[in-house]
Amino acid sequence: MKKLIPFLLIMLSGLSFGQNIEPVRKTVQKINQTKDFTIKTVPYSYFMDNNQVTDNGIELKGFYKNGALKKMEHFIGLSAWNIVTKYFFSENNQLIFVHSIKYQTVDEYGYLKKPQKLSELRCYYENDRLIKSVGTFNNDEKTDYLKESQNLKNDLKNYNKL
Repeated sequence: MKKLIPFLLIMLSGLSFGQNIEPVRKTVQKINQTKDFTIKTVPYSYFMDNNQVTDNGIELKGFYKNGALKKMEHFIGLSAWNIVTKYFFSENNQLIFVHSIKYQTVDEYGYLKKPQKLSELRCYYENDRLIKSVGTFNNDEKTDYLKESQNLKNDLKNYNKL
């Protein structure tokens, strides 16, 4: 009986913290199936002007439907790999999902004809809080995707003003 109580507590805590990500998946699927987005591209020159320089460029795309930002795609090209991160937003403009993939573009013999996936990470959010992450990301530092999404939204807004 003494061993059963801690086991039950662990199981119950796991169930209470296990969030249902199905609504997020449905929203992301709906966004990905949407056609006729208005796409706004922030080019590498904008990032260079803001002292953000990489070997192979940076690009940000905002996908809008009826004036609301639904998705962002952020590309960072570094010397040996590329990082592509997609951000998805709810109807009330909150971050709900991030999908980030790191590709190797160069090996010891030079540029690869087909980039190889090094790592992949999926992060699910609810009410500005990370509820689940799946996968790993080969990166020395953890990225705060909530903060990063706000910075990128600001880049989209600021590029409009130019």
